[in-house]
Amino acid sequence: MRETRLQFRGLPTRQCLVAAASLALLSGCDPILSVDGAFFPAWLLCMIGAGFLLGGVRWVVSRLGWEPFVRPRVLVYFCVYLNCTLGLWLLIFRT
Repeated sequence: MRETRLQFRGLPTRQCLVAAASLALLSGCDPILSVDGAFFPAWLLCMIGAGFLLGGVRWVVSRLGWEPFVRPRVLVYFCVYLNCTLGLWLLIFRT
């Protein structure tokens, strides 16, 4: 009889198990900050800070009169927000 191997999208079982184990072990590597006795993940604080930065960027863009040229606005402002979040992460945590 032909032996069948358990595969996930063409990967052998051993590679799937190693990937799952590494994800389980690396999930605890997120820095946790204590803010007034409450613990927050660092990415959450970076996202909050990026929201304030995005508000400042949008204010500058509207004051300069460039907002009619920003198309599509939702996508552009989302990308600016994402860049601010990742920039804050790299600036503060350097990981």
